[in-house]
This record gives sequence, C-alpha cells and structure tokens, in this order.
Amino acid sequence: MAVLVELDEEGRKIYRGFLSSEETKKADLLLGYLKDEIPKIGKQLSEQYGDGVLYKYFMGKRLSLLLDEYEIEDRERVYFWNEIKNFAADKVRKRDDGENSKTRKFYEQCYQLSRLDQSIVEKLSWRQWQDLLDRKSNREDDRIFLWIGIHEPKIKEKEWRPFEKALHAFLKNKDTSVFEDEELFEIYEMILLMAQQWINEFEKFRKDFPHSAKIKTKAKWESKYYDTCLKCRKANRKNLTKEDCIIVFETLMKAGMK
Repeated sequence: MAVLVELDEEGRKIYRGFLSSEETKKADLLLGYLKDEIPKIGKQLSEQYGDGVLYKYFMGKRLSLLLDEYEIEDRERVYFWNEIKNFAADKVRKRDDGENSKTRKFYEQCYQLSRLDQSIVEKLSWRQWQDLLDRKSNREDDRIFLWIGIHEPKIKEKEWRPFEKALHAFLKNKDTSVFEDEELFEIYEMILLMAQQWINEFEKFRKDFPHSAKIKTKAKWESKYYDTCLKCRKANRKNLTKEDCIIVFETLMKAGMK
C-alpha cells in the first residue's frame, strides 16, 4: 500500500494514516518526485501533442507506469490523483473535479483513456471524452468504446451531448448484456440518429415558431422527444428510421401550432 500526502482544510500538508518515520520519509520522497516529474511530463507532452486528446492519452500512459511503480492500489487512486493535483499538477485546471469523485478527476480520466486503443481515443475530442467519462452509466457496457472506434464519420461536437442524453434515456433500467455486439451497435446508431434529427428539426422549429414557449423549455421537450422515440421503438419492435424520428418530433412539438 502506498504512503500518500494530502492537504487539510487549512491547506497544510498531512500524511494519510499513522506513519512511522520511515514511512513519512518514503511519502516525502514520492511527493518530491511527483513535484519534479509531473510538470516535466506535462511540458514534454504539451510540446509534442499540444493540449488535445493525445496529450491526455499519453499522460495516462505515464500515470499508469507510476501506479505500478509505487504500487498504488485501485482504492487509493483517487488520493493519488489528489496528491498530484494539490502538489504537482502540470498546470492549473479550471474544472472542479471534486475531492473524492474519482470519475470526474482529470488524472483518472487520462488514466481511463490510456487503457483504450489510440485509434479509438482519436475518434472524439477531449470535451466529448470528458462527457462520457463523467457519466458512468453511459459507459457501463464498455462496448460503447468499440462502437466509437468503428463508427464513421467522427461524431460532431454539436451532436455529442444530445447523443449522450438520448443514450442515457435508453439505458435507464436496461440490461445491455442481452444484446449481441451487432445488435447493440445498431441501437447506438439509432440513438445517434435520434439526436441528429432532434438537432435538425428543432432548428427548423425555432425558425418557423420563434415565439413558441417550447423554445424556452428546450431541455424538457428534448427529453420528451427521446422518451417518445424509445417508446415507439419498443411498441413497433424495430429501430427507428429518420422518417420515424421526424414524425415523433412533429407530433410532439407541432401539435396545436399554427
């Protein structure tokens, strides 16, 4: 088990657990190493890859080596990331990743990326990966990563969050282990289609009905649209087409409109 250092509420350095003098020395050596090496690693990767997704991917690769070298157990990773963030971060990051929320932590997300094939990682931007890694339920079935790798073309930034929202609606109380790979991938394609059609049809709706109250409550109606699409899929026992999505949208959004 690793010996790690934390900050207390007043910003003072404290050691995790009751340590002997030898263990304290060991903790200080690790902290000194991190303070020295993490900024160097960050600078090197930044010069080579900029600040994009490959920077995060290869940072994760380097962090994986540190986890092995210092025998950081899975349950200790969150504290190890805190130690790096508090004492040795390569740069200040504006995003609040929470003190003990492992899934939102920058270095945890770099680590998770590093476990995937580089070809898959390059299919999404860092912002898209953050959204997916934040939502544990959306990636609980890790075949989502395989689908991202084979899907063409790359999913556009503006499509990603609607896709994630639709995916979350589909996965509620769903056991995806019952689906074969091909069947599940076809569902993912349908969910992306649902999101794409929402974007397209809502833009038309905004222009045609600029004074509609539904524009101000877009998020509510978007959720209703996805839920209705999924109910139609279940009732008809088949994946939806583009035309099906348009019918759902018009039925839901244009009822009673002039």
